[in-house]
Amino acid sequence: MEVRMMRSGGFPVMFGAAMDLGASRRGSAAGPLALRHAGLLRALGAGARDAGDLPCPAPLEGFDAIRPAHHLGEIAAWARAVQAQAEAVLAEGGLPVLLGGDHSLPLGSVAASALHAAALDRPLFVLWIDAHGDFNTPATSPSGNVHGMTLAALCGEPGLGPVWGDAPPPMVDPARVQVLGARDLDAEEAALLAARGVGVTTAAALRQGGVAAALRPFLARVAAEDGVLHVSFDVDSLDPVLAPGVGTPVPGGLSAEEAAEALALLRDSGRLAALDIVELNPFLDREERSARLTVALMAELFGAPHGARRAA
Repeated sequence: MEVRMMRSGGFPVMFGAAMDLGASRRGSAAGPLALRHAGLLRALGAGARDAGDLPCPAPLEGFDAIRPAHHLGEIAAWARAVQAQAEAVLAEGGLPVLLGGDHSLPLGSVAASALHAAALDRPLFVLWIDAHGDFNTPATSPSGNVHGMTLAALCGEPGLGPVWGDAPPPMVDPARVQVLGARDLDAEEAALLAARGVGVTTAAALRQGGVAAALRPFLARVAAEDGVLHVSFDVDSLDPVLAPGVGTPVPGGLSAEEAAEALALLRDSGRLAALDIVELNPFLDREERSARLTVALMAELFGAPHGARRAA
């Protein structure tokens, strides 16, 4: 029997952003190609469309003073291009699926979701599935890598506001954000996440209490408030034994079964409106294991039960 995904968005439209300047290690710019090669379009189901890769935009000027955020002029240009494409997909009733690239790219995709939610007069919720919190700022970041600042900027923390120019999107309410699978948080980052009320479920806590106990209360809040849900999936949320093709691997990550259960709960919630798939680095992968598992997980999300369990 065919299982069809319930979602608040329409037909999936995937598009690539081949940019990895937000990370310290190059290679995730090849992620979109690897995901396509592993069969992502088919995993997204009937009616899904591939809009191709965005052209490389010219860097923006005037970002040199924002230190130590590296390559911010280039990243800002990419973020605006991603935002424009995601807005176009949402405007035609589609569900944007961003293929990264590194995790700085949701500066654009989540911005589009925030504007979309505001136009509908509904709250935006963000589920950040990641080994990291990405809640540093230029003032707290030990590395200067923008992919570690993305979520903080989207929640209104100071430093990266100029990325959006003169028309910034509505900031995401930190109390409507859930980080799932975290296991590598800087001390100042962890303190800021707690101070702002961001929900954080570590991989260890998820394993101890179960996936459903970790995720169902968040999804219940989304439903109770008739929220728009943006899911940002970082491949490094998975255990690197299963998915070695990432630039910042952290041991103790999600198993295929845990990730599949989380995505099945998301599928059944009927709330998914936009999706990011980021940080796949095929140059660090082994026999396409990370790409194939990621695609199998997306098949789980879009309606093919147990696909990820078979791939594992």
